[in-house]
Amino acid sequence: QSTLVWLASGIGMFVVGWAIQFVGHHYEGRKPAFVDDVTGLIVGPLFVVVELALLLGMRRDLKEQIEARVGGVRVNPKRAAA
Repeated sequence: QSTLVWLASGIGMFVVGWAIQFVGHHYEGRKPAFVDDVTGLIVGPLFVVVELALLLGMRRDLKEQIEARVGGVRVNPKRAAA
């Protein structure tokens, strides 16, 4: 595909994602964190990138340090069955 098609589809998916986020916040009854603090616009995507990197096995030392402080991830069996 041409660059224009990729760019348009990327921007379109970005806009749809933001719309879905705002719909979710509406149903949740809470406003997005970045409304009060603009740094949320940076922290949110950074959090997702770090979580993905840890999931892919990168920075195992960092993951071990985090889990030593706060504990590992546990799945609630009652919620997992629902």
